[in-house]
Amino acid sequence: MVEGPGCKLKGEALKSRARGQTVDGISGTVVERKRKSTRDNTSSFDCLVGMKLTDVKTLGKELFAIFENDACLRIHFLMAGCIRFNKEAQEFGSTRIATPTLKLSLSRDEVAFLGTSVEMRSSAECVQKYSELIDVDICSPTFDSKRATQSILDQPDRLVCDILLDQLVLPGVGNIIKNEALFNAGINPNSKVSQLSEDLVALLVMMNRDFTKIFYKCRKEGTSLSKFLNVYKKQKCVECRGKLIQTKIGEYERLTFWCRSCQTNTQRSHTRLPKRSSLLGWVIGTKDQVAWSCGTCTLVNKPANNKCSVCLTPRQPHSSRTHGWPATPQHSHVQCSYPIPPGVSLPCTNSLTTKPHPSPISLTALSHSSPSSLTTHSLPSPPSFGSSSTLSTPASPSYSSPDVSQTPQLGQKHFFETTESPLCTTGRKYKFRKLGVTFHESQSDPIPTQARDLPIQEPGSSCQPTAAATSKEYEERSGVVLCGHRESAKKFRVVKDNENKGRIFYTCSKPAATRCNFFMWGDEHHPLCGHGKRCLIRTVLKQNSNNGRQFYCCPLTKKKQCDFFQWV
Repeated sequence: MVEGPGCKLKGEALKSRARGQTVDGISGTVVERKRKSTRDNTSSFDCLVGMKLTDVKTLGKELFAIFENDACLRIHFLMAGCIRFNKEAQEFGSTRIATPTLKLSLSRDEVAFLGTSVEMRSSAECVQKYSELIDVDICSPTFDSKRATQSILDQPDRLVCDILLDQLVLPGVGNIIKNEALFNAGINPNSKVSQLSEDLVALLVMMNRDFTKIFYKCRKEGTSLSKFLNVYKKQKCVECRGKLIQTKIGEYERLTFWCRSCQTNTQRSHTRLPKRSSLLGWVIGTKDQVAWSCGTCTLVNKPANNKCSVCLTPRQPHSSRTHGWPATPQHSHVQCSYPIPPGVSLPCTNSLTTKPHPSPISLTALSHSSPSSLTTHSLPSPPSFGSSSTLSTPASPSYSSPDVSQTPQLGQKHFFETTESPLCTTGRKYKFRKLGVTFHESQSDPIPTQARDLPIQEPGSSCQPTAAATSKEYEERSGVVLCGHRESAKKFRVVKDNENKGRIFYTCSKPAATRCNFFMWGDEHHPLCGHGKRCLIRTVLKQNSNNGRQFYCCPLTKKKQCDFFQWV
C-alpha cells in the first residue's frame, strides 16, 4: 500500500503542476460507473468542469484536491496507485492498470489517477480534518511528537501494532514503517500499550518519524529502500541472526515480522539505534578517517588521500598510523655514521625510531613557514649503527631487503596499474549489475531442473515459443531462466481472480516496448492436489514451532479445498 511518504510526494507533484488550472473535462472508470447508475446519465464529478484547482493538501495516505465552490476530490492510492501527467512516464508511482480511475483535462495539462479510490467531498470538511490532524501526520514538518505519544497512551487496551496503523492516531504510517519502527524500538508487536512505559512509547514515535524520513528521501531520489529494511520481508534478524517470526496479528491482520530475542520491550542501548533525524545511519570513526604516514618517504598524508602526495606510493592496508612519532625514552641517543644533508632535521632531536618498512631511510625536511615547503631526501641505508646506539629494530620473520631501483625517486614518474585500490572511498570505478531474479534467490520455490533458452530476440520483433522450443531447447542450467533476449527472466505470481491465481510464472524482464513473448510456468515441479491441480506454496503464519515453514496445499478456495498437505 502507498504509505504517507509516497502520498506526500504525489501531492507535491500535483500541486506544483496543476494548481491554478481550470478543469475542461473529466473521464475515467469511476465517472462512467456513476453515469450508468443514474437515469439522466450524470455523475457527481460533472460539477468540477469549469472549476479552478485552488490547493492540494495531503494528510497521511489521503490527498485532497480542493476546487472552487466548496468542491474537493478525496483520493486514496490504495496498494499501488499513481498519478500520470500528459501520458508521460509514471514518475510518481507505478501500476499495471492502464485505464485511469479518473482523468482531469485541465487548461494546460492532463492528469490521470490510476489504481486509486476517488470520492467527492466538501472542501470545508476536508480542510477541518486536515487542520485537526496535521500535527500528528508522520510526514508533516510540524509533527508534534508529544501529542502523538499522548494519543497512543490514551488507548491502553489496544495492541501496539494496531494503534500504529490507525490513521486517526498516526496518519501516514503503513505496514513497512510499522514493522521497522517496532524493531528499531525493540517492542514486541503483540504487546498492549498498557505494557509499555511512557519513555518506550516516546521512543517508538521517534522511530516511526525517523524511518519515515528515510522512506521519503528514498522515494524522492528514486533510490532503493531495501538496504534500510531490517525485518520487513526478511528471514533472519540483522542483529542476532535469529529466525524472524512472520504472522498476522491484530484487528487489521497485516503481515508482521519481529524477533523474539531483540524485541523484548526493554529499551536497548542507544548506540544500536538510529539517531533522531539522521538519514546517513550510524557514523563510526575508522582507520581510514585518520591521517596516515607513507612507508616510503614518511610523509604524513590526509585521511582522504589514497596515495602519497610526494612519492605517489599507494596507501597500504595497515598504514593508518596517525601523525606523530612513537614515544621513546629521552636518554636514548643515536649517533649516525652517515652524513646528513644541510637543511634536514630529524623528527626528534634526542631520539630516533625506525619503522619496520623495508625501504631506504628517508628524512623529511621540516619547515615552519608553510606546509607546502616539505622536501624529501632519500639517503642510502647505512651499513650499521654505532655501538652507542640503543635503537632496536622490530624483528620480522619475512623481512627481505628491498630493491632500491623499484623505490619511487624524486623527479621520476610513477606508473600505477589500472585496478582500483580496495581502500578507495571517493568513488567506484566499476559498477556491477545484479543478474535479475534467480531460483536461488527465492526461498519460497524449489529449484527446477530445467530452464528455457530461446534464440536471441531482435528489437521490434516478436518471439513466440514453439513446441520444439518447449521440448528440445530446454537445457540444464544453474537455476537461471532465460527469456528470448538471453537475459534472466522475471518471476511473478498471478494476482487476478481466476483459476490460476497464486501460480508462479516467468516472463521477460524488459520494458513493455521491447518485451518479448516469453512465458513459462514456474510451478511445473509442484505436486498435484486431489483435484489434479498444481499446488500452491503457502507459509505458516501461526506463532508456533512451525512458523515460517512453507507447505504445498490445494489452490482452490477454503470451501472447495481438498485435504492435500505436504511440506516444501
